[in-house]
Amino acid sequence: MENKVYFETLGCAKNQVDSEIMLAVLQAGSYVLTPRPEEARVIVVNTCGFLSSAVEESIQRILTLAEYKTQGNCQALVAAGCMITRYRERLLKEIPELDGLMGTSDYTRILGLVTQILGQQERVSLLEPRPRYSEANDLAPRLLSGSGVGAYLKIAEGCSNGCSFCNIPALRGGFRSKAIATVVQEAKSLLGQGVKELTLISQDTSSFGLERGETLKALLEELLKEPGDYWLRLLYAYPNRFPLGLLDLMGADARLVPYLDMPIQHIADGILKKMNRKITGRQIRQLLGTARAKLPSLALRTSLIVGFPGESESDFQALLNFVEEGWFDHLGVFVYSDEDNIPSRKLSPKVEPTVAEERRERILAAQQEVSLKRNQKQIGQIQKVLLEGVSEETDLLLQGRNARQAPEVDGVVLINEGEAQAGSFARVEIIEAHPYDLVGRIIEG
Repeated sequence: MENKVYFETLGCAKNQVDSEIMLAVLQAGSYVLTPRPEEARVIVVNTCGFLSSAVEESIQRILTLAEYKTQGNCQALVAAGCMITRYRERLLKEIPELDGLMGTSDYTRILGLVTQILGQQERVSLLEPRPRYSEANDLAPRLLSGSGVGAYLKIAEGCSNGCSFCNIPALRGGFRSKAIATVVQEAKSLLGQGVKELTLISQDTSSFGLERGETLKALLEELLKEPGDYWLRLLYAYPNRFPLGLLDLMGADARLVPYLDMPIQHIADGILKKMNRKITGRQIRQLLGTARAKLPSLALRTSLIVGFPGESESDFQALLNFVEEGWFDHLGVFVYSDEDNIPSRKLSPKVEPTVAEERRERILAAQQEVSLKRNQKQIGQIQKVLLEGVSEETDLLLQGRNARQAPEVDGVVLINEGEAQAGSFARVEIIEAHPYDLVGRIIEG
């Protein structure tokens, strides 16, 4: 029987990178990736364990894919990632269909895990006592799972900020940066494969290198030494340690796109304190004001949480007013989830779920108006757009992104006139604007 493997990745972009490491390891071990789970001898689900809703989704996908053990060729069903670190060996008892578990430490061990399951016909668990940083992951090759136009570049693992609503330290361990030389080596490899955009990710990009005497600015300067026409983009920049000097670098080299994803979570001081965010609402406004003044072309994205324990109507109104001020081009809003492994679970009073959901909808509606106004200002501009291929909405349109749009989380530029190859940059005139997407036509020459 040919060794085919089917992979399913749930959760964040960091999970995608981990899956690409496992895929490369299995491919080197003579496994062939298939998009059809019924064909696969091995099925791997890289799970998310951040929220209960993500855990439920992960379990449902495992149970659905388990059907291929009787209706397909599957001989090894493996679950990896954050949900496994969160619930550990109890999953083998509660989900008897599972043959193997792997946590969030050394993903290069996936081949040995699968080989042991298939060879000895036994269930195998590869879990560390606690999440452990593995340099093996840093040096491992990746099999890109996307279009190849862009790729995520993970520059650090874990988090040490201790936000009261977050269980990442328990799932991924404390913050550990990769060495600059290691990141640069991986970036060169990805660019050599034809990747045109590298999106730098971690749980706290602002803190890169600090624990080892290096800095994010030094990393970016090294990355930009690589010649070529490509983009670098920053996600997950923690606000209270963000080095404002990076904005000068953005202004000096257009390849470091003027885009910043900075999750602030809230603006009310009382809530920020309960969240253990180590910053005040006034400091957030000062930071954003300074950033906008230094780099007027800067596109800003943020993430917010509504319904945090103790969030009063006045706290929420302060947040809503802040959003209506129009600071952000893009914004995500999450309803607080009272997980069983986070410090804020002990806080009260709880906000009723219906109230929290209504608050989320009001924030999104306010931001939609802001985003539309910001997008309308781009009409008539000729922008550099990275072509991704045919639109996900219709084969009649091409799809790309400008420097102000991050992959997967922001809108896109829909192109209704002109032709260009996926993976190329094109000059595009913006002719329509919507709250999320732009519409444009390719300008020749």
